[in-house]
Amino acid sequence: MGTVFEIFIAGKTSEYAGQAARAGFEEIDRLERLFSRFDESSEIRRIGRLAPGEALPVSIEVTDCLDIAERVREATGGAFDANVRSLIKWKTPGGFAVERAAAPNKEPGSPVRPDIGHDLGGIGKGYALDRVREVLADWSVADALLQAGTSTALGIGSAPERSGERAGWPVGVATAWKTAGHSGEVVLRDRAVSGSGFDVKGGHILDPRTGRIASGHAAAWAGHKEAAAADALSTAFMVMDDLEVERFCRDHRNVWAFVVDASGRIRVFNDAALRESQGVES
Repeated sequence: MGTVFEIFIAGKTSEYAGQAARAGFEEIDRLERLFSRFDESSEIRRIGRLAPGEALPVSIEVTDCLDIAERVREATGGAFDANVRSLIKWKTPGGFAVERAAAPNKEPGSPVRPDIGHDLGGIGKGYALDRVREVLADWSVADALLQAGTSTALGIGSAPERSGERAGWPVGVATAWKTAGHSGEVVLRDRAVSGSGFDVKGGHILDPRTGRIASGHAAAWAGHKEAAAADALSTAFMVMDDLEVERFCRDHRNVWAFVVDASGRIRVFNDAALRESQGVES
């Protein structure tokens, strides 16, 4: 995951909150040891070294995270793929190298995928926040804000100064772009938001369907009840065009999206879900 995690707890003494937060950080460290592709002993790295026909027993957490990733891959038509690194070595300037002839059960021209190259960078941070939420629940923490870097946040309950319809945790979204009607803030109440873009790392997001760098959006955010899904979907929305994002949000009524096009214009998809998640009447 390789990022800075933060845990803010409300409604508890500083001593108790500190103990609960430490338990959450210990869970993050444990998951890092399972998920990191930079750690030779991690389960993800060991999976990548498997030869055809070999098997490896893995933890429930790795199985669960890969299962969520696969469900998002299927739901987005392949726009998110945790195994995309398996294709990088076959990438050409025009996209992926493709097969000259169809292998059994494959269409001619399908991308070559001979290897396993899982990278949980697009979902692991969110998954870790979901797990920390479970840890804090065991500590009877009802109000907390969890953050993974500047990209993924999960609000549990409400900040102490918030009440009524606007109860929750205020989080900045698309603050670098000014658009009429957009305050630069969303309120998270038992909900997560995650963002992806090119402003920090440059053009690093590949379209798993073509092998080309995503170019349709400058940035994208996704809102979901689960942080892992929000994390993966924000990456997928960078790859999908506006029509695909619109259709996805229409078919998944609990998901909302912000996307920023090349001109800096913000589009909001499924505004009703966004307003509902913040306790605002339509």
